[in-house]
Amino acid sequence: MHLREAQRDMRRAYVNGGVGIFVSGLVWVIAGAVTLYVDLFSGMAALFFGGMLIHPLSLLLARRVFYRGRARAPNPMEMLALQSTAFLIIGLAIAYLVSGTYGDWFFAIALLAVGARYLVFQTVYGMRLYLILGVVLIVIAAAALWFGMAPASVAFAGGATELLCSAFILVPAKR
Repeated sequence: MHLREAQRDMRRAYVNGGVGIFVSGLVWVIAGAVTLYVDLFSGMAALFFGGMLIHPLSLLLARRVFYRGRARAPNPMEMLALQSTAFLIIGLAIAYLVSGTYGDWFFAIALLAVGARYLVFQTVYGMRLYLILGVVLIVIAAAALWFGMAPASVAFAGGATELLCSAFILVPAKR
């Protein structure tokens, strides 16, 4: 399977990745709300455990709402997307370790990891939008670290950015 064909197959099967961005945005907003109304540790747990549900919920939405099938096997872009999950795991581990000393940095560091992963998704889906999304999330995270944004605000900013981006992808796809 050639690169463009693999990317086209990924766009077809995963609705241009829009459902994953949507679910991720919801998880970030929920984590922000939990942080705001409960506490930081509970918000961190919401992001971690909610993050584990992003892929399965995205598959469910892609199949049930958008009537998409699986990517054709073997699609090397599917393996690249899976391998890039290591960025998230490492980023969350670093965020958790750092949060023992600098608790307010957890969401910003996690957002850096998510932004870095979206840079890889530019290749997975063949869409420049992922480069823009990744850079925007990295800039939000850097600003949060630089200016000392409240953790819930960082989660809300990341989630809102993803939800807005998902609308640009999903609204045209639903037509």
